[in-house]
Amino acid sequence: MTTAHTFEPPPGMEEVSLRFTPHVLRPLPPLAQEMFETFMLAFGGRAVHLYGYSFLGGGSGEPAAALEPSPYPDGRGAWERHALPRVRQICDGLRSEDYDSWPLEQIAQAMPGYFAEAGRGFAYTMQPLMVAAGPASALMVFCGEKLGDVGNRDQLVAALVQGVDNESAARGRKLEALAPLVQASPALLAAAREGDLEAARAAAGGEAFGEAFDAYLEDYGHGSQTWWELHTPTWHESPGAALRLLAGYVADPSRGPVAAHARSAAERTATIARCEAALTDEGDRARFQELVEGAVDYVFVIEGRAHWQQNCVGALRPVCLALGRKLVERGALASPEDVFQMRLGELAELVANPSGAMLETIEARKAELASWADLAPPMTLGPPPPRPPAGAPPNPIALMFGGPAEDTGDPLLLKGKGASRGVVTGRARVAFSLEEAEALQPGEVLVCPFTAPSWMPAFTTAAAIVTNQGGVLSHAAIEAREYGIPCVTGTESGTERIPNGATVTVDGLEGTVRIHAD
Repeated sequence: MTTAHTFEPPPGMEEVSLRFTPHVLRPLPPLAQEMFETFMLAFGGRAVHLYGYSFLGGGSGEPAAALEPSPYPDGRGAWERHALPRVRQICDGLRSEDYDSWPLEQIAQAMPGYFAEAGRGFAYTMQPLMVAAGPASALMVFCGEKLGDVGNRDQLVAALVQGVDNESAARGRKLEALAPLVQASPALLAAAREGDLEAARAAAGGEAFGEAFDAYLEDYGHGSQTWWELHTPTWHESPGAALRLLAGYVADPSRGPVAAHARSAAERTATIARCEAALTDEGDRARFQELVEGAVDYVFVIEGRAHWQQNCVGALRPVCLALGRKLVERGALASPEDVFQMRLGELAELVANPSGAMLETIEARKAELASWADLAPPMTLGPPPPRPPAGAPPNPIALMFGGPAEDTGDPLLLKGKGASRGVVTGRARVAFSLEEAEALQPGEVLVCPFTAPSWMPAFTTAAAIVTNQGGVLSHAAIEAREYGIPCVTGTESGTERIPNGATVTVDGLEGTVRIHAD
């Protein structure tokens, strides 16, 4: 591991508590960093980057872009009927322009405004989450007070809001619905296994499949594959992962999203029944039923806004790549993708004076970014964040991000958050990207910093999931329960301490990961 870099608060931020950004899997190149900074300012936060890694802290708390208060009192209405139409309009508008027909200077002038527009869409995705958090918080209070004998409060609440319709579950079920079309011919299925869309279209049955698959990608192919990675192609640009995933559903429907969602819904029904049986007071039972009904939209909202947050990132790729292509034509860039190695101000200067002056700098930045990927950023910098006030109600949003990991004093034992029940022993597969996660073999344990909605291949193959970040309502935890596999989140150092290929035992109830010495 590289040891030449140390993570310290940047000048002027020494007294500010900086928290490592959840969802960041790898260091970001300059343009993606600037996008993230713009998004955080729109939400009222502040982002700083050290060696490409994102930290939050020192923001005003006042969003620069905010919707008017929702007229709908429930989280589902606040998201689906109030915020989502505006977010969709922003993303569709950014993607619909024919940027290649624009002069180079016009694209460059539009870029800062488009980054701000995408940031506005991101800020809009966050407001409904606050509405949905209220009922979930009330359920947490009730479970802590009345159902302590049934199980751990946080795990209990997670199970009670699990197995309901949400965007991530729909993403998988709608892809699996295409499985019968893939089976139209051996050649079509073989092309899907290879991730070759052109060959799939040319195979017998390929025309019907191609039309259905294109429609699917219109809904689920325009977002970034991994959180905040503006520089990585979307499924719409590079659909191989989606095709290979679909072929896997054909091979083993029992591990597909439809069967998994049914199992998750059944588990939720059983958990509700178990809680109701433990509540002997009729008034408590009625209150519990009311709270569960009120909190049911929490996962619906957080997974919906996650999908559209990734769309806000993906919506910026067309304008960035168009600018990159035009700069290649002027000899200022070697590849359109090199645009992501520069910041907006540098791009404006390059457009004003196109030359090859930045070519060496860009190559140096690529090498630097690759070296930073070997670093292990700490979860916090500066003074510790303030604790919630005494008597403050529990915050379900904190269950997305989790808290500090417990130090076990044993280098072979990690303690995080038990996020999905079950005990599994298997070989660890450490992955920092969707491409690396695709190499996962049946029976292996996926060890990663975090996951994103497009990481579904991991959940159909993995025996268990271990993450550095997140709590029992993080995306990894939600999807692990959806697929019925053990999950431990918030280990902080899983990808650093667990060697790739090591044998590990994951206990998703206790939240432990044991590394076997052999």
